[in-house]
Amino acid sequence: MKRTLISTITGLSLVVTNAAWSAVFNINIQSFAYTPSPVSINIGDTVTWTNHDGATHSTTDNNNAWASDLSPGNSFSYTFNNPGTYSYFCRFHPGMVGTVEVAGQGTTDPMTCLFSWAETNYPQLFAPAGNPGFQTFPPYTYRYYAATNSYLAFSSTDSNVHYMLGAEGVVQDAGPAADWLNIAGCNTQ
Repeated sequence: MKRTLISTITGLSLVVTNAAWSAVFNINIQSFAYTPSPVSINIGDTVTWTNHDGATHSTTDNNNAWASDLSPGNSFSYTFNNPGTYSYFCRFHPGMVGTVEVAGQGTTDPMTCLFSWAETNYPQLFAPAGNPGFQTFPPYTYRYYAATNSYLAFSSTDSNVHYMLGAEGVVQDAGPAADWLNIAGCNTQ
């Protein structure tokens, strides 16, 4: 799993600007459930649902903002442009429900976008998710994740993403931040 994350995180060059940033969050449909749920995102972010089950499912908003049937292996994406809480369900299996919570802020800086993406896609490594703040220990700007005793950081020295997992106590270089921004979908609009 560490190698997958390392090869996934390699390549981000963070240049913080005033441009709008968006992120892509993935929700897996598997074992007749939406995972993760709820998902907390910002205005302008996109959620992609992918059906990993053998049955056809749907993602259907309770208020008809979107609806899509997904046969096995297919995906559907929706960009959220308004704040609020969006509840959705599977029209084929009404017991399957999920929630997307969209925060009112309209833009997210690239570092916040990247860290949120890592928390959503690697909750087994970076939990609990949702800490909006950063800490600094030069040259690192980082978040500490108490549930997994891990750190995710950006270094101003080399513009790379770094991490430290559990009790291993070794800071690992995941590669240029610019590559990770592309992988995470934290691109300017």
